[in-house]
Amino acid sequence: MSGEARLDLRYPIGGLFTVLGLILAGFGIATSGDTGMYERATSVNINLTWGLVMLAFGVFMIVLAVRGRRYAGAEPATETPEGQLTEKREHVLGLEKE
Repeated sequence: MSGEARLDLRYPIGGLFTVLGLILAGFGIATSGDTGMYERATSVNINLTWGLVMLAFGVFMIVLAVRGRRYAGAEPATETPEGQLTEKREHVLGLEKE
């Protein structure tokens, strides 16, 4: 179906991971002095580590979404061979938007 895609799933996924990563990393920073809490994890602050990983992944997804948005409208679909085939198929099937 022709037209601009309105929802890029990388935005909500990136936002979710960014927020959860901030919360988890913040908790890891707040509990960094409690050595008993991280005793079972061989004294590695696992909350801080995975919080930073989640934060980095969330920011990466948002950057990809912004980059993809920039290049999404570079060429109208009706000017490419694939777009022309899609338009013909939609016309035959009666899926065109008026």
